[in-house]
Amino acid sequence: MPKGAAMGFAFPEAFVLIVVLPPVIWVLWRGERRARSALRAFHAPAPGRWHFICRAALAALFIASLVAIGARPYTETRSTGDFLFLVDVSRSMNARYSCGEPTFLDRSKKVMRDVIAKVPEGKFGIVAFDRLAIPITQMTYDRAYLEEVIEHGLFVGLSYQSTATKIGNALSVVAGKKNRLPEIYGNVSQVILLSDGHVGGSYQRRLQGALEELRKTGIMVLSVGIGNPGETPIPARAPGGACTRELASAEGKTVLIPLRDDILTFIAAGTRGKYFGEGATGALVKFLRETGLRKISPGVVLDKKQRADASFWFLVFGTIAAFGLFMANTLRMG
Repeated sequence: MPKGAAMGFAFPEAFVLIVVLPPVIWVLWRGERRARSALRAFHAPAPGRWHFICRAALAALFIASLVAIGARPYTETRSTGDFLFLVDVSRSMNARYSCGEPTFLDRSKKVMRDVIAKVPEGKFGIVAFDRLAIPITQMTYDRAYLEEVIEHGLFVGLSYQSTATKIGNALSVVAGKKNRLPEIYGNVSQVILLSDGHVGGSYQRRLQGALEELRKTGIMVLSVGIGNPGETPIPARAPGGACTRELASAEGKTVLIPLRDDILTFIAAGTRGKYFGEGATGALVKFLRETGLRKISPGVVLDKKQRADASFWFLVFGTIAAFGLFMANTLRMG
């Protein structure tokens, strides 16, 4: 069982079936007595009392395991954390080498799904940004809702100004949300920024104000760089929206998107956060679990999807008990 987790049962009424245990023990005891009498009548060695004790214990373990499985056991952590995804949906997130590959945004979605799956006790929210920053979910434990939004609610062109990436504005919006809406965002201390970091001009000066706002609110940015080494083109789209073999261009030049991990690292460092490469999701999850979780508040009810099924261990115990009962008939214990 994970550290800090508690076990529960979804259908505890099943434990009433444990009443069958005393009759089963009585039947075993009755059969043991008759077997001894028959063996003594033929002057054959009878099994000792430890034979019965072991069989009774194995039978009790077998029945108790079956009843526990019927009660649908689960483990549920008693920790939680509030995390906010800040997702780049600007035009550069359509970058990929060919139409058969996932876009940068698709790759961002995979990271989000992995984080949500591996931090099941966390409460998550999603803010999408390009020139504008738009909260597209509430802070929630509902995994089905989050998966639905990730799949269908995140796309390039979410706002009509998708042709630029204003990370500084997005960071300021997050800081403002925490200040103005503490009942919703008050517990958010870590923001997971997913972007290629592709912004033009001198970024240090333009980001300083936003980073200072975040530091004042106590928010740490964990940047995840989405992109490829070098530069990645953006396949052009047909009028119907289908990807084509042609490459997007601007002012007669092919649009090429670099991964600006230097900018993303600068943002993370400016908020006492950390930068993670796209392939370091495991390290990101470990960091979130070690630094972002706290003991859950009394009365908070977690979603059922945050529970981990624990039937496997009772199945193991039941199988061992069944095998022991089978073997007991071939053993004589004095």
